[in-house]
Amino acid sequence: MPGSVRWTMFCLSVMAGACAKPAATPADTSADEAAINAVLQRESMMLATGNADSVLTVYTDDVKFLPPNEPMVDGAAAAKAWAGGMFAQMTLTAKYTSSIVAVSGDMAVDRYTATLTITPKGGAAMSEQIKGIHVLRKGADGSWKIAVDTWNSDAPPAAPPSAKQ
Repeated sequence: MPGSVRWTMFCLSVMAGACAKPAATPADTSADEAAINAVLQRESMMLATGNADSVLTVYTDDVKFLPPNEPMVDGAAAAKAWAGGMFAQMTLTAKYTSSIVAVSGDMAVDRYTATLTITPKGGAAMSEQIKGIHVLRKGADGSWKIAVDTWNSDAPPAAPPSAKQ
């Protein structure tokens, strides 16, 4: 009897293995990843122009900005006004230092780090390390655009002012 139990278990194992679906071959997303990295480079170049209209070319019409210590910026018109206000106060240069992209169909997520150099109008330049997440969407024309952009600084927050006594 013990031999027949082993034989039955062996047969069941072989049948289960034969019925199992083969592992899906991962999709080749290298072309999408290259296109997304090109969007990031265009974003960096557009930020350096200080022109809110040109910056918006890399964002979807329903873009959401989630800037640090500010309310969410919702939609292209609000993003243009927000960027215009920022460009009126400073110039920016951004250099991505790392980017890890995951693509699934017509959506992608980019986890990035960057060096952001901010030069206030009439002031001295200052650089900071930032990190963030982009959510990108592939349009009907096949182009990728940023739908959500959130970021923050690696630097600790400034100390609160001391209370006067």
